[in-house]
Amino acid sequence: MISTNEFKAGMRRLVSGVSLVTTLSAEEKHGTIVTSVTSVSADPPTLLICLNRGNSCHDAVMSSRVFCVNLLARRSEEISRRFASPQNREQRFQIGNWTTLVTGAPVLQDAMASFDCRVSHSIEAHSHTIFLGHIEDIRLAETLPPLLYGSGMYGDFTPAPM
Repeated sequence: MISTNEFKAGMRRLVSGVSLVTTLSAEEKHGTIVTSVTSVSADPPTLLICLNRGNSCHDAVMSSRVFCVNLLARRSEEISRRFASPQNREQRFQIGNWTTLVTGAPVLQDAMASFDCRVSHSIEAHSHTIFLGHIEDIRLAETLPPLLYGSGMYGDFTPAPM
């Protein structure tokens, strides 16, 4: 059997786009950085996110039944670091330009794309909950280099010329 540390070390080698998941619960904004976002279906348009049940955003998504997936551009590393840190949670939304769409979940205007979702299903899986979100609205911005994360660091991971 593999250990948790071995599993984490292996998964750190998977380079992923960085997304900021936000929600609004009882008029309080919540957000967290995730790399576990997947397209499920185009008809109806549906995304999947996985949140650890210990994550500060988990219970807010569970109670509000809405979330927004904001795909971060390379230039948004500072925002990603702020939302990835458990420190200064009350100051997270003080950087960036914010708006809302249909569900009221915070939308980062500088995101490459923002998917405003309503939870259609939630499935408990060990330490996490898998949320399927029906996309209610989408905001597309300019196409920019994405913020990527792999091997424990941010970067663009562009191969060096040969």
